[in-house]
Amino acid sequence: MNRQDPLLKVQNLSVALSDGLQLLQGVSFEVRAGETFALLGESGSGKTLTALATVRLLPDGVRFQEGSVWFAGGDLLKLPASGMSRIRGRRIAFIFQEPMTSLNPVLTVGRQITEVLKLHRGLRRKKARSDATALLERAGLEDSQRVFEAYPHELSGGMKQRAVIAMALACSPDLLIADEPTTAL
Repeated sequence: MNRQDPLLKVQNLSVALSDGLQLLQGVSFEVRAGETFALLGESGSGKTLTALATVRLLPDGVRFQEGSVWFAGGDLLKLPASGMSRIRGRRIAFIFQEPMTSLNPVLTVGRQITEVLKLHRGLRRKKARSDATALLERAGLEDSQRVFEAYPHELSGGMKQRAVIAMALACSPDLLIADEPTTAL
């Protein structure tokens, strides 16, 4: 891939409900490596749905109608589910607007971040723990050891959001998609 080529290229993306009701129609944009891109619009205009469609996380009952989502030279809409699993988290990370949609309530925050580090970066337990606490600090959590050991319900909304940001940054993704990441901060 040439440095000038877009890292992400969404072309004529359209999604609809299974009954045919159009939700997105003809959405197109490009993002190059190192760029910051903002998708603006009023509430209900499809910003979140566009972001979710980009990484193939459409809600039940919503389907792709047409278009393509090119990432690093390949069309994500043509990849098998296993191929998308290898890309999500490692190459493309997503920060959801509501952090509780990203955190498992029965696992500590630290365990969730270390699992990402072990799975995608192949780190051993001790190194994963060290990197996870460093990521929590980088995300603005001063008491990273306490947050590491905490369950999501023991944290404020802003602390949960920072933990989700730390998790998204864990694999140094090529592309970071953030859906209103400062809402809870």
